[in-house]
Amino acid sequence: MSEPNFDNPEDNDWEDFSSGDYNWSEAQWRNYLKGSDHDTARFLSIYNSVKDKPNHLDEAASLMGWDTEDISMTDDFSFMEMEEDSPDDMEESSEGAPYTLHRHPVFIVTRSLYRYLHQSWEHFIIQNPQATSPKLCWDYANSLHQAEMNVLLSIQALDLGDFGLSICHLKNSLCALNHSLALLNEIRHPNRPYLEKFRNENRIRLFDLRELWIRVMGDCRHECQHRRDDQD
Repeated sequence: MSEPNFDNPEDNDWEDFSSGDYNWSEAQWRNYLKGSDHDTARFLSIYNSVKDKPNHLDEAASLMGWDTEDISMTDDFSFMEMEEDSPDDMEESSEGAPYTLHRHPVFIVTRSLYRYLHQSWEHFIIQNPQATSPKLCWDYANSLHQAEMNVLLSIQALDLGDFGLSICHLKNSLCALNHSLALLNEIRHPNRPYLEKFRNENRIRLFDLRELWIRVMGDCRHECQHRRDDQD
């Protein structure tokens, strides 16, 4: 993709992104974002209901209405119809809604599971303020942040067709995720069953995130190889 020409807006490849048919008001975008929040909450609710089953990640995706390929794809995916308790509030934003990364299944899954991980950690340190050192609190929270941030950058690169860049960000995410798993082993609590339950619930979601990202990396490598083959 060519670099945008800021001196000559008419030649700017990014022009279509800002001047398309979606000249929405702030209120319309606010409703659209509410729909995105609803999607992540819905996925997390479905995921929590099936997380103890085999192949639960694929089952949760199926219950969301996604095809099997949607959860790890590099191509276009079929949009899920947004559901909302107040359809009148969402009517303008859901009908003919534009494509944004908020609707990408990998975005929804990642955001949902990290919402749980952040809230779980917040609850743990509030309920057990003396159980962990400030350094460990920071290191674990930062490892979660770094992994999530790199995945979001990876999804953006994926959407632009920059598969090599997407792989690099996913590798950064996997590195941060492995750090999170290592730090989980350093967390202490006098109530051993409580600690093991906390660790196990977090590990389930971290391992599912790892599985998801490895799938996406595999698809990206396939696309990179396909492009090289086409150039030969």
